[in-house]
Amino acid sequence: MKVAYITTFDILESPPHEGGVVWSKRNVFLIEQVFGKENVHICAITKHKELLSKASGNTVAFFSDRRKINILKNCLSNRLQYNKNVESMVLEHIKSLQCDIVCLDMSRMGFLQKRLPKEIKQILFLCDIERDYIRDLVRINPSRFILKRAFDINENLSVKHSNIIIALNKRDADKLLGYYNRNPDLILPITMDDTYVEYDREEKPHPASKLKLLFVGALFPPNEHGLTWFINEVIPRIDAELVVVGKDFEKLRSKLQRSNVSIIGTVDGLSQYYHNADAVVAPIFLGAGMKVKTAGNLMYGKPMFATDEALEGYEVEGQKNVFRCNSSDEFISAINSFAANSPYIKFDADIRSLFLEKYKTARYIPIVRDLLLNTSTMRK
Repeated sequence: MKVAYITTFDILESPPHEGGVVWSKRNVFLIEQVFGKENVHICAITKHKELLSKASGNTVAFFSDRRKINILKNCLSNRLQYNKNVESMVLEHIKSLQCDIVCLDMSRMGFLQKRLPKEIKQILFLCDIERDYIRDLVRINPSRFILKRAFDINENLSVKHSNIIIALNKRDADKLLGYYNRNPDLILPITMDDTYVEYDREEKPHPASKLKLLFVGALFPPNEHGLTWFINEVIPRIDAELVVVGKDFEKLRSKLQRSNVSIIGTVDGLSQYYHNADAVVAPIFLGAGMKVKTAGNLMYGKPMFATDEALEGYEVEGQKNVFRCNSSDEFISAINSFAANSPYIKFDADIRSLFLEKYKTARYIPIVRDLLLNTSTMRK
């Protein structure tokens, strides 16, 4: 059985710098565990020409020029991540492989799904509910309203043509039912491989010093919105230092850097930054789905100050060092109280245990296998 996996996340990028890339690679791994790596063919649609040369083996890359003028042209034909020519090339490649199943990792490719041969089964990994995502983007930048029609049409087509839908959390499942009268076939949360490297010093109390906070996330609208708010509204009223790491955030260094805010931006690895931090912050107010960075925070056992949106889909109730904060006053109060109780622990074993129990990828392999190999679950 041959399976194609279509993605517009830059999974050819190494190491992965964005949460969506981590999640998409996770999906590929699960599909390969079910059908065999040799039977899974990846169609990677990228906006970065330099990544084309990194395609090898069963991976074929397609270039999509996403300059603003081209995004506008695509939008006029109700395409989002690529134009109709790229869409046709992907379809011809899938047909040439004689694939039995096609997997897609977002509901922005509805027109492509509509054009797939009827005999090919379609599996949709929902990264979020795009209808909600575009609504939030328009809230912070009204000019993006021009994209709304394309988002809505593609998601409608995507849900309609998918034989199996895998959602991230109950919120997305409820929205899927409310908007499209469709229940997901599986709720599969964000998970990741356990790449944590144990440090003996993590178990020891940190000596009294200025609290070291960490923000992890790539530069995209919800992260920029939340971090900018945090730096303007919270940082001036806490005695702490903040380090920001994440792809492309160095582009905002002149705007966001402060005496107690260090904008690092793109890095090759996150481990040293997690180990140096006393706690992490996740002031995210916009978006949908689940936040991959939250799983990373759990993996490293870090105390966390986070909004409801950042914690959406994660079962963190009862964790004494996970603090829900949804206003500047709540962040300020929680962070200052934590900082005042030194020496404080930089590593919470209970938080890490939660990751190992709920959000480690390996535990979901049999669940996904049962779903995808049970052909009776494939809707006609």
